[in-house]
Amino acid sequence: MKINEIKKVYMLYHRTKQGDEILIGFFSTKEKAKEIMEKRKLDKGFKDFPEGFKIRTMIVGKDYYTKGFISKCLK
Repeated sequence: MKINEIKKVYMLYHRTKQGDEILIGFFSTKEKAKEIMEKRKLDKGFKDFPEGFKIRTMIVGKDYYTKGFISKCLK
């Protein structure tokens, strides 16, 4: 891989109906993230809400928090 190539990871998480997010892990390929997702769909809790799984492509070194800190407590 060339030094200047963009490096990606795939973040697997689960969002509950209440809006809570559970981070499951970061994976080097989307296929591996999907494989783990299928395994977790059999686990207690997750199997009741299989539609909550999400895979997000993340670029290593990118700043994703650019809008500053906003707290619900400060409103």
